[in-house]
Amino acid sequence: AAVTVARTAGAGESPPKPDDIHLAIIGTGLHGRQLINYILKIPGVRFKAVCDIWPYASRYSSRLLKARGQDVSVYEDCGEMLAAANDLDAAIVATPDAFHADQTVACLKAGLHVFCEKEMHHTLEGARRMVVAARETGKLLQIGRQHRSNPRYHVALDYIDKKKAVGRILHVYGQWHGHKRVPFQWPEKYKIDDAVLAKHGFESMQELRDWRWSKKFSGGPITNLGSHQIDVFNWFLHAVPKAVTASGGRDYYDFYDWYDNVSCVFEWDYAWEGKKSTVRGDYHILTSTDDGGFFEQFTGDDGSLTISEHESRGGIHRERHAPEAEWEKALKATTPGRDYPPIPYPGDPDQVKPVHQVHLENFFDAVRGKAKLTCPADVAYTAAASALKVNEAMEAGRRLEFKPQEFQV
Repeated sequence: AAVTVARTAGAGESPPKPDDIHLAIIGTGLHGRQLINYILKIPGVRFKAVCDIWPYASRYSSRLLKARGQDVSVYEDCGEMLAAANDLDAAIVATPDAFHADQTVACLKAGLHVFCEKEMHHTLEGARRMVVAARETGKLLQIGRQHRSNPRYHVALDYIDKKKAVGRILHVYGQWHGHKRVPFQWPEKYKIDDAVLAKHGFESMQELRDWRWSKKFSGGPITNLGSHQIDVFNWFLHAVPKAVTASGGRDYYDFYDWYDNVSCVFEWDYAWEGKKSTVRGDYHILTSTDDGGFFEQFTGDDGSLTISEHESRGGIHRERHAPEAEWEKALKATTPGRDYPPIPYPGDPDQVKPVHQVHLENFFDAVRGKAKLTCPADVAYTAAASALKVNEAMEAGRRLEFKPQEFQV
């Protein structure tokens, strides 16, 4: 429902508007701070609370917000925040994955709409709890799969589905190659007290800083990086996978729990002109080199389409036998000399916004009743189930089939 509660200005704040969305952010690490900066560009949203177990992080964010005329209350614990803050409409959850389910469910049950970063949780059961809580409370739960709000991805899907740019899809490919990693550091004088770390489940400051590489707190590279692209495969194929094979290992780094590389092959039942066939997809993650970057490719019998969040990457290739379509002529006319015309961005190219901001705008528009979520929990859940199965396949060392109930909540 739209937010219509009348409110008055507090000391040090710029005057609020009656329909401002009052927001809390739980988790103000590197990504949480990025989200804060995107949200500050969105009108009609005011931060009221900041929550983080690291005073260094929460203090930085609260000072940033105060400088922008938004005084906030600061909390260490999510439960403490929900008990004390009675004027919240929504919350952003940007903590380590293992905390997502408990914090998201608590916020939903407290009557808040929630934007939770991906991965939903590092276990399928945790992700399932989040879907159930959203249904039972009737509150909105958006998951941070920003591809779902990226206008270029919607255009790309239109080229595949409606313009038949690649014909019948035969194979998909994706990769995420990331730069060499080193363990995170922190100012020694800002180290969290050991008792506080232990209270929240961390054995050390290093474990907190590098939580994405800890099996206690994360699903590893396949959920941190790969689940975005696996979600794109499912979305564009209008299907969930039926099987996966995976191989990888700790072959480069010796100081992380999780593997540093993985290669997997997914299988989908794909429908084309009333008939079903198997489409296989190769997906790779390397965390020790960014050569080749990150992208997704859909190859069909009439051509291929490559798309990436990196706007300069991607385009459409047509096979020689494919008849030249009107859309193809129009696209080539806008990009003369290009063998692979790029996928156009809809609207004014000078008004392109960061895609994370667009995804957040969709969430706030939905809170106001002006839009539908582009990545609600039940949609995001299928990608979580797909990605987490990769870890199982690696452990098993063989091809694993998905059970239908794994995608059902």
